[in-house]
Amino acid sequence: MNPSLKLVARNLHLSACRIVIIAPLLIITASVACASESADDDGIVVEVVVEGLTSPRGLALDQDGNLLIAETGGGRLLKVTRDRDVRSLTTTRLPHALNSGPDAAYTAGPSAISLLNGEVFVIVGEFRGNKSARLYRITGETGYEAVTPVTDAFSPTENRFSNPYDIVNAPEVDGWIVSDPGGNSLLAVDLDGNIHDYVVFQSFTIPDHEAPVEMVPTGIARGADGAVYVGSLTGFPYPREQAVVWRVEDLNGDGDAMDEGEVEPFVTGLTTVTDITFGADGTLYIAEFSSDTKAVLQGGDFSKNAASNPGRVLRWNGSELTVFADNVVSPTGLLATESTLYISEEYAGRVSKRPLN
Repeated sequence: MNPSLKLVARNLHLSACRIVIIAPLLIITASVACASESADDDGIVVEVVVEGLTSPRGLALDQDGNLLIAETGGGRLLKVTRDRDVRSLTTTRLPHALNSGPDAAYTAGPSAISLLNGEVFVIVGEFRGNKSARLYRITGETGYEAVTPVTDAFSPTENRFSNPYDIVNAPEVDGWIVSDPGGNSLLAVDLDGNIHDYVVFQSFTIPDHEAPVEMVPTGIARGADGAVYVGSLTGFPYPREQAVVWRVEDLNGDGDAMDEGEVEPFVTGLTTVTDITFGADGTLYIAEFSSDTKAVLQGGDFSKNAASNPGRVLRWNGSELTVFADNVVSPTGLLATESTLYISEEYAGRVSKRPLN
């Protein structure tokens, strides 16, 4: 078993140093820059799809090819249509807060989107006790309903949401697998809302830092081989080249991936991974949050901090890492189509896209 991983039961161990990265349809007054294009340092054309948002994060495409955006700080699921109208899926906002987390300095709310059986589901992360940390089903233009039970913030982290972040459809558990940075775990959630631990990651040690560093799973995706892949942010002090993309597979069919050989490192040497996605050709794209995450989260204006310490998106072709997009402001959501990579730039309040070919 890899020494960075241990599958164990555990009690509450939330870290104060972790990112808490949490009628007709209502038309949103957001700025859509249809003709706003520029080129990055490598000459790749960058187009801003929508801007003026409050912490956009999770991305998905609906059945009609419209772009869906989880606006974490705005409590909205936005739909960007093919003709570039920007609309909210509901007239009622999902639970969200602008003053969550350590020092009440972070946004929390809709974080990730799942489309399953013709319905839209959304993960809402940490938001003041029992009002969030739940999976919701969008019921129509007027609102939503909870799929999972209320989270008790003072209970042990076993078999419940703490601060869910990302979601992937998972027929092997009759529902979904959800990454939960608050519990350093992956959780299996069935269609009835029952939750159980799927993987639990152990903290690790680094030189010259006394406290253990938490693994903190974040972005999650399904590979062409059927396995689930998940990136890790790592906790404070966000050490360079210690983050990992893990490959996860329940080899013995017992409903979790807690046995020998079921969780293995897939890509190593990364730093503060916030999301991953696979392209149609099997290429893995990896978002690294910042060149200096400590500087971004040290206080003050997070948008300015993130702009001064941008992140990047890497490309893994199975044998080597290359930089696909540099100087990306706090990337926390990725979505690849056959020809395009969409990127949520959370503290910049925008979603941009770049061609893959």
